[in-house]
Amino acid sequence: MALGLSSSAEVYVYVTCLFLGVSIILPLNTRYSAPMFMINYYKYVTGDENAKPNSVLFWANILTFYTVISLVTQSFVGPTVLTQTVRRLSLSLRFALSITLMMTEVFMVLMLPITKVSQTTAIVFFVIATILGGMGKPCLEATSYTLAASMPEKFTSTIMFGISICGLLTSMMQCIVKLSMENIYESQLTQSYIYFSLALLIMAVALVMALSLRYNSYAQEHVAEFRALKQKHDDNKVEPQTAADVPTEMKETTDVEDKSDVDSRGEGGMTTAEQLVATPIMPVVRIIRMMLISCFLGFFLTIFIFPSLIIPIDRADDWFSTIAALIFNIGNSIGSFSTSFETFRYPRRVVLYVSIVRFLLIIPFILSIYKHIPGHTVPYIFSFILGLTHYFPVLSMVYGPVTHGLNDGQKLMAGRLMGMALLLGASAASVVAMTVVIFLP
Repeated sequence: MALGLSSSAEVYVYVTCLFLGVSIILPLNTRYSAPMFMINYYKYVTGDENAKPNSVLFWANILTFYTVISLVTQSFVGPTVLTQTVRRLSLSLRFALSITLMMTEVFMVLMLPITKVSQTTAIVFFVIATILGGMGKPCLEATSYTLAASMPEKFTSTIMFGISICGLLTSMMQCIVKLSMENIYESQLTQSYIYFSLALLIMAVALVMALSLRYNSYAQEHVAEFRALKQKHDDNKVEPQTAADVPTEMKETTDVEDKSDVDSRGEGGMTTAEQLVATPIMPVVRIIRMMLISCFLGFFLTIFIFPSLIIPIDRADDWFSTIAALIFNIGNSIGSFSTSFETFRYPRRVVLYVSIVRFLLIIPFILSIYKHIPGHTVPYIFSFILGLTHYFPVLSMVYGPVTHGLNDGQKLMAGRLMGMALLLGASAASVVAMTVVIFLP
């Protein structure tokens, strides 16, 4: 089968990972898909098209406040995924909690314009919703990468591809909506209903698929937690025989086989949670340090440039940032999908070196902002290059859990640590970008 998928059970796991990747970034993309709806949110929650903002600072910069609140929450919650308490939780429980929190965020933002509340109440609920989503996102990321780390590396590639394809689909929808709808009060409300309803539907599907993995034969084969659940279920179905019914020779043989089976399973007899709890962090960090650095640098650069150094190039043109985002997401999707194929995988040192060299991409964007490079053509070209070369930080995510020398428990921990490196890179880039944009024209 295509992509090396050998069974329908494996295809199901592959599609599940794709939906999980989309869900990780969906609440953020949903809000940025309808920027005017968010900026004018106070009008929709009060039901008054002519309403005046009670806080010009907050409503004019609502997406910036959203980013800051979400990142601060993620920065506090993110490290908790490495604690013993969280490591003891099952994968299914973590998927349920994280996706439910993120769905609650989207649902609250969608419902306030329907129920109609005051602006102050809307601000309070907006902040609460953002905090809930910020709590769920790092947990969903860490759990998804832990799941993928138990399986061949193509599943980590699939999660990253899901993240990139979400951006591409969002950009395409923006272009379609801009062409088909007028930029007026009612159409912006309609757009928001479309975006937020689709987001809830996709995350609901991702949740159902993730929870059903425990019954999937391919997941049971690779993921310790699901394998243990299957073994427990099979043991409960076996009817015990009385000692009188079993010949002495057979009892002795069975006892020896049972001992041999337990001994041969070793670490494989542990659940995913038990493997994580039993695995120390620092030895894993030392083994995968090159990929951790590559991941941090790669995601830092991408998120620092996009969109903070793209929008200032031409703020007056309604289409420039939309087309630039579409071009970036096309390149990003191609790059992320390429990591699924062995042919396009470069040595680990190359990944690190390119992650450093990519910082040169800052130069053409700065020159375009200050009009030393006129027009839109060059920014469009470098937006595509930025997205395409995002392949390297994605490849570092793929390489991390499969680094030579890691045992089963360390592979799971490596997946979680790579998610932390991604989060730290994204958070640091957002903080730096918010500082830099103050000084840009």
